[in-house]
Amino acid sequence: MSRRPQRARRVMSALLMVLLTACQTWRPTFGSPQQLIPAEQPSSVRLTLRIGATVTYENPTVRNDSIFGVHRSVVGGVALEDLDFLEVRQFSVPRTIGLGLLVLYVLSPR
Repeated sequence: MSRRPQRARRVMSALLMVLLTACQTWRPTFGSPQQLIPAEQPSSVRLTLRIGATVTYENPTVRNDSIFGVHRSVVGGVALEDLDFLEVRQFSVPRTIGLGLLVLYVLSPR
């Protein structure tokens, strides 16, 4: 079997892994959402509601007593009193290093 298809398969696998992991992680926050969201302007937040459900909003904003954002291409909002836990997406150095090492391993000649 030719080495070329194997190498292409490895490259495609590595690219797929990069897209799936994206070097991001969720960081819990302990401050007030009214102060945190305008100050940090996160690209997305993950909300855990008191009923146990989780919702991820892209481009979140705080207006009055609610957090608004885009969830699955639909603009929605959650009242702050229904919020149990708030997490902010952030860049992860350990995941990035691990991903880099994995890509090097997959692409290394054997």
